[in-house]
Amino acid sequence: FKALGLAIGWGPAPAGARGPSPRVRARPTPADAAMSMSGHIGGAGTAPFVPTVSANAAEFVPGAGGGGMGGLAEPEMVQVVQDGMMYFVPEGEEGGSAPGIEAFDWTFGQGAVPVTGVYSTVADLSGPPRLQEYYRTRTMETLAQLDPNDPRLKEVPQEFHSIWPLDAEGTDDRAAGSFGHPSSVYKVISSNDGRAYVCRRFDTVRPPAKVAAVAQQSWTNIRHASIVALKEIQVKPSGVFFIHAFHPGARSLKGRIEATRQGAQENMVWSFLCQVGAAIRAAHLAGAAVRCVDANHILVTPDARFRVGGTGVYDVIEFEAASRKALADMQAVDIASLGKLALSLAVGAVIVDDVPAIRQGIEILRHNFSQSLCRCIEALISRPVSLSEMATLMSEALVSEVGVWQSAADALGDNLSREFENGRVVRLLMKLGAVNERPDSDVDVAWSESGDRYILKLFRDYVFHQVDENSRPVVDFGHMVNSLNKLDVGETEQVLLSTRDGRHVIVVTFADLKRKLEGAFADLYRTSAASPSHAGGGGQGGGYRGAGRGGRGRGP
Repeated sequence: FKALGLAIGWGPAPAGARGPSPRVRARPTPADAAMSMSGHIGGAGTAPFVPTVSANAAEFVPGAGGGGMGGLAEPEMVQVVQDGMMYFVPEGEEGGSAPGIEAFDWTFGQGAVPVTGVYSTVADLSGPPRLQEYYRTRTMETLAQLDPNDPRLKEVPQEFHSIWPLDAEGTDDRAAGSFGHPSSVYKVISSNDGRAYVCRRFDTVRPPAKVAAVAQQSWTNIRHASIVALKEIQVKPSGVFFIHAFHPGARSLKGRIEATRQGAQENMVWSFLCQVGAAIRAAHLAGAAVRCVDANHILVTPDARFRVGGTGVYDVIEFEAASRKALADMQAVDIASLGKLALSLAVGAVIVDDVPAIRQGIEILRHNFSQSLCRCIEALISRPVSLSEMATLMSEALVSEVGVWQSAADALGDNLSREFENGRVVRLLMKLGAVNERPDSDVDVAWSESGDRYILKLFRDYVFHQVDENSRPVVDFGHMVNSLNKLDVGETEQVLLSTRDGRHVIVVTFADLKRKLEGAFADLYRTSAASPSHAGGGGQGGGYRGAGRGGRGRGP
C-alpha cells in the first residue's frame, strides 16, 4: 500500500460518541454494504486484494500505551466509535467526516479520480460462472470410474486405476474399430504420476517389441499443442497398449459433424486448418508422417481446440505396410486429408475419397465462403502442396489466429491470477484452522490457548467473528480478505485485538502475526511428523478421531 501512495483509513466519529460496548472488536469500516468490496483482485506476486481504500484517509494506528510496543513515536490518539465500530484517530480529528469511496490506479497512486459505486462482489473472487462450469466438468470427467467389481478393470495394465470406458455405448469390442482392428479405449489414471491418460488396447495385434520401441521414441519426442501426446507403448502377452494424454470433453470431429449436420462458420474452418496444419507441419519436420488425419481421430474439445489423436498407432499395428511406403507419399496424404477434412467441416458432411462428393462440396464452398478459403482447400486436395506453400495459403488466417489465442491467454491469465490469490488465502485458512483451538489429547490441552496460539485465536475472532454494538454478527468479506492478505505479506500495519469479554486489548502488527502463525504451524507439523500415526493416513478432524481414507501428503 505504501508503494501505491495509499493509506488504509476510516473517517473519525462525531464528537461525543460513546465508548466501546463489551464485545466490540470489529475493525473500523466505511458505511458500505456488508457484503460489498471495492478494489482490484490479482496481479502477480503477493499484491493483496484491497477492499475499500481512500487516498486521503488518515492511516489507522491503534492507541498508545500498548504493552511491548516501546520505542514507537505515536501521536496522541483518541478512541471513538462510529456505527458501532471502535477505532482510534489523532487527537483533534474526532469531528471529521467519513471518507468517500475513491478509485486509484496502479501508477503509484497518481491521478486518482473520485468515483462512486465501485464495488466487487464475493463472486468476483473466482472466475466467470461459465469458466467454473467448464473446469468442473473437466474434473468430473477426469475422476469418473467404473464400479470396483466391474470385470473391465482387468483390461488395462496394473499401474492404472480409476478406469472409465470412452467407447460409444453399445460398441462391440470384437468389431473392427477406427484403426481397422478390434480395440477398446479407457480413461485411466496412472499410479506413478497421478495424471489421467487414454489407454487404447488391441488384443489381435502382436507387433515386435522393437517396432513399438521405435514408434514410441519417435512420437514421444514430437511435442505440439495440437498433437495428443504419446506417453508410452506397452507390448504384453495380453495385447498392445497405447497410452496417450487425456483431454476431458474431447469428441471426434466425425461425431461433431454428424451431430450438427450443418457447416461451420468460416472462421472456425480457418482455425481448424491452422491448428491441424501446424500439427502436421511439426510431425513432418520431425521426419514422421501423421497417418491418422481423419474424422475419427481428430479430437475437438469444448474450448474450440482441434488435436490430432492416435499418433503412433498405425506405425505399430501396420508396420509391415508402412515399411513398403515412402515417407514423402505418406506425408502428402496427410496434407490432402487436411483439405478433405476442412471441406467436410465447411459443408457439414464427412467427405473421404468420394470424388463426386468432393466436387459437390467444392461447389457449395464457392457459393458460401471466401475465395481465399476456397483456394486453400482446393489446393490441398487437388495437388501436392509443400509445407511452405501450405503456410502461405494460410498466412492471413494464421495472423488472425495468433491474435485470438493471445486474447484467450490474456483472459485465462487474468482468471488465473484470481485463483492464485484464492490459493494464498486457502493456505492461510488451513494453517489457522490447524492451529486454532485444537482439542488434541496427545499434546498439552492448553497448547492452543496460550502464548502465540492465543493471539492467533484473537486474530481469528478479529477476522471472522466481529459483532456490532448490539452483539449482532458483522459479515464483511472485504475485511476478511483484506486482513488475510495483509497477514500473508506480513504488513507492518498494527491491528488491535480484543479478548472475547472486551476487557483486554493487544496491539500487534500483521508481520508479528505472520511469524507467530508460521512458528505455531511448524511446531504442530513437527509434532505430527514425529507421531507414529502420521504415515498411516487416518487423521483427526473437528476433535473427533476420523476413520476416513488417508492419502499421501507433503509438508507445508
